[in-house]
Amino acid sequence: MPAIIPATEVRDRLSAILDQLENESEPIFITRHGRARAVLLSAQLFEALSRPRAVSEPQEWYLVSQASLARIWDHPDEDVYMWEDGEAV
Repeated sequence: MPAIIPATEVRDRLSAILDQLENESEPIFITRHGRARAVLLSAQLFEALSRPRAVSEPQEWYLVSQASLARIWDHPDEDVYMWEDGEAV
C-alpha cells in the first residue's frame, strides 16, 4: 500500500524517505493541507513506468479500440478528446 506523508514530514525526514523508496516498490504520496500534491517514486520504478509500451498484438489493438469506443458511447458528452489537437469531440 502506498505511503501518504505530509510535506512537512518529507522535509524533516527526506533521507529516511529516500531509503524507504529504494527498499519498497510503492510510491509515496505527499500531501499539503490534507490533499495529495505530489508523488515520489524510486528511480527504478519511474524508469519502468516511463518505458514505452508497444501494443503489438492484433488482439491488444482490438481491446484498446473497444475500450476507447466504449468510453465514447458511455459518455458521449464528457471527456472525449481528439488525439491531434486535444479539442473536445
